[in-house]
Amino acid sequence: MKYKIITSFFCLSFIFPGFALAGQDLRESSFPCPANIQKIRVLVVKPRNEIKISCVAPYEIHDSRGARVSAGEKLPVVSVRGQDPNILFGDRPVPGDLITVQSAGAGVRVGDSRVYGDTIAIKRVAGNRVEVINYLPVDDYLKGVVPVEANPLWGLEALKAQAVASRTFAVYKMTEQAKEPYDVTSGVYSQVYAGKKIENPRTNQAVEDTAGEVLTFKKRIFPGYFHSTCGGRTTDASQVWRIKPLEPLRGVECKFCAKSPHYRWESVFTPEEIKTKMAEKGGIPVQEVKGIRCGKIDLSGRAHEIIIRSTWMEKTVDADAFRVWMGPDKFKSNLITKISTTPEGKFKIRGRGWGHGAGMCQYGMKYFGELGYGYREILGYYYPGAEIVRLPDSGRGNVFEK
Repeated sequence: MKYKIITSFFCLSFIFPGFALAGQDLRESSFPCPANIQKIRVLVVKPRNEIKISCVAPYEIHDSRGARVSAGEKLPVVSVRGQDPNILFGDRPVPGDLITVQSAGAGVRVGDSRVYGDTIAIKRVAGNRVEVINYLPVDDYLKGVVPVEANPLWGLEALKAQAVASRTFAVYKMTEQAKEPYDVTSGVYSQVYAGKKIENPRTNQAVEDTAGEVLTFKKRIFPGYFHSTCGGRTTDASQVWRIKPLEPLRGVECKFCAKSPHYRWESVFTPEEIKTKMAEKGGIPVQEVKGIRCGKIDLSGRAHEIIIRSTWMEKTVDADAFRVWMGPDKFKSNLITKISTTPEGKFKIRGRGWGHGAGMCQYGMKYFGELGYGYREILGYYYPGAEIVRLPDSGRGNVFEK
């Protein structure tokens, strides 16, 4: 199996930053550290007309009141749909807008490929559609995150650093989203979570060796942002998201990611491509694109504004948004080192790094570990002033205790 670094939103989680809006209030960047952790709620299937589930081991299904709907040694593939005021489990109407499916050990298969451990909740939402939320202990969730967000072949200390950062981000989101229907999604808008089938012995060990450990600052939990490659310096997270500045997320110099395959990059865009993407993705119509340059630049060298010169005027757009419109796998970061025009009239953009640049640099983490540093030293470097604490509960409480 091939593994690759997923440049996070959230950890872009992390590909797609929360774009700054004029007049928007700053969000809290930290919360009081919780005394214990309940089960994390992960949206794994967005609303759709129908989902199919199955189990290869003993299972139980309950309705919204807790009454048992079905149980057995094995569940063949069955479809679940919404039909107000019920949920259709196969052809059987189940009163209410929720059923929960539990299967110990083997988990519940949703669709054709993904298997989720512990419990899934299937909820009827607007338009008689259904969505799926996976409830499970935080460390079990991390076993489906760390193999995707880091390479399982990397050193164990680096993988431990990833496990703690990912756990910190998860607990922060659980605190921030406590009154919402779910804590995180399973895609890049949070951390990529691929369920049980992606689990790997080495990343499982990293999660288990750091069980319950999170980063705090002055006894407050904060988002453990991370990204693939910083390109020489991480940036202040408050420059990327509309959050209050926080000391561990201010940014640090990083000399450890210079060997990353993403340390330097170069991409070419046509004027027509820029014009089309701005209109289709950003809703910003422009005439023929004549030029492109950087506007506001932060202390790490990252652009936060892109200025597009067209036939009749100039438009200034958010650089993070522009990067997403153009494709974050091609426009890898906002640490732009040069913009030039080719003889054919195309725009050549050169830069360093991959990702939003806030928090821990994953390729830096990798090489840091290869130099013999432990995960605590790695985390201490990328999140200066932070403290590692162990939360007393690993999130194995009741599904509905939140």
